[in-house]
Amino acid sequence: MKTFAYFVEPALYSIDLSVNIYDKMNIGYCFIKDNTYSKSSFNKDQVYLSSFSFVSRILFILKQHKRNDNLIINGYNNLPFIISFLANLFSLKKVNIAIESDTQYQVPKNFLKRFVKYLYLSIIFKNKMIFGFAGGSNSHMLLFKEYGMNTERIFLMPLMVNNSRFFTKKKVFPKIFTFLYVGRLIKRKNVESLINIFNKKFSKYKVVLKIIGSGKEEIYLRNKYSSSKVMFIGPLFENELIKEYHRASCLVIPSLFEPWGLVVNEALSSSLPIISIEKVGANFDLIKSKNTGEIASDINAFGDIMIKFFNDKKLLMKYSSNAKYTMQNIWNYNYYETCLIKALKEIK
Repeated sequence: MKTFAYFVEPALYSIDLSVNIYDKMNIGYCFIKDNTYSKSSFNKDQVYLSSFSFVSRILFILKQHKRNDNLIINGYNNLPFIISFLANLFSLKKVNIAIESDTQYQVPKNFLKRFVKYLYLSIIFKNKMIFGFAGGSNSHMLLFKEYGMNTERIFLMPLMVNNSRFFTKKKVFPKIFTFLYVGRLIKRKNVESLINIFNKKFSKYKVVLKIIGSGKEEIYLRNKYSSSKVMFIGPLFENELIKEYHRASCLVIPSLFEPWGLVVNEALSSSLPIISIEKVGANFDLIKSKNTGEIASDINAFGDIMIKFFNDKKLLMKYSSNAKYTMQNIWNYNYYETCLIKALKEIK
């Protein structure tokens, strides 16, 4: 059975996945966009749908529908999915369409949004030719179930980065305890609350909070909070970012909501313990069930865990050891490949 995949953007994690898994399994693929928020080196000869005219995009999608037995599409509200779904409805040729998603189950508060979401997803997910490839095994799978997809059509397809990029033989903790934040500087990431709780808890201690990233709030946060203890590094990528993971004591993720959070994968692969807030999607699979860090219910509890990590070196080392083991032996490309092979066999 022939399979074709649509990745959203040429980010480093999706490029690594396509090279290490999809090329290996002889699965064709393309990228929907030709740009990404994160810097990456990608092949300009690759297919990027956004570089086509609108008509050419539709023709390309229909061609893949005709040529293949299985389609794997990142997301369910983009052009490749909509056209492929309609092609299934109105043509004799039917293909299996797998939605690969890192979206957690959430019910919108707004009634109209809630109704539209329920109507759209129920129509899609109840269709017997649609399958769910959930990035995590908890709320990500629940999304498909709650909108009508049968359990036997839902598969775990674990969210991955190239762990080997981040591995270090032996984790060396810095002399000055260093909390590390990596991500965009926008409201949803809750960075201002992180800084405030850090300043409150560590005003009398020799501790550093490094903030890596950029975004709409960067200038405001820099002007208001930059100090010898709160350091704004700016955006870093690949080797420069990896060095900062290796120099840190733990990663902090204070986001009000995070569909997954690939920084969790990156930090754990760097043997770095995690402090996270409960709305982060990677919590269930990579922190809670693997004992690689701790999860806070709110920002005050978050601050208490920061103090706990600072005072307990043995605990920090235990979480670090578990992080390294998890990413080297469990949550890796071998696991992804096993999940993908199993899913394609069962779909057949």
